[in-house]
Amino acid sequence: MTARRIPVASLLSFTFYALACNGPAQQVRAIVLADQANLPPTDTMIASGDTIQTDMVASWNSFLSFQGKYAMESGLFDQEPLKSRFKVLVGKARKSFFERLKVSPPIEVENKILFNEGYMPGKSGFDEAAIAVDLDRDIIYIGFTVNSNLMLFSEKGDTDYPEKFLQWMQKFER
Repeated sequence: MTARRIPVASLLSFTFYALACNGPAQQVRAIVLADQANLPPTDTMIASGDTIQTDMVASWNSFLSFQGKYAMESGLFDQEPLKSRFKVLVGKARKSFFERLKVSPPIEVENKILFNEGYMPGKSGFDEAAIAVDLDRDIIYIGFTVNSNLMLFSEKGDTDYPEKFLQWMQKFER
């Protein structure tokens, strides 16, 4: 058996190519949307401070068209990204929320804040609900009362509530 010498230069170049092909630049991420025939509209540019985040996210732009419409009749809660994120945010409390939104005025969209409130039939002031969506900051705020006791939900633990939502909350302060 004979041993062959491999030149150091070719060994180094082989090592370089092996490392370059397996480096972090070669990692690939894929997202698979199973059983979804219609993809939601997307924005790819989200301003966050002085940088631009280029992740694909479902767009809130279509929610501007809900101005002046009734939430339940227009299917507000069936539209993405609100539908899936709302389910995650309130979980099993969805039923209580929707019971308290049965009597509601038209949706308001002002300064890129979508807002709606309502109450249980015959229980105004006691069993109410409200939703606010900050379309620019991409945050959903939910609130409802059970016998005037306020329950609040917000994404990312955010407590910088929109003005309309704060006004709604003040009705229940003691």
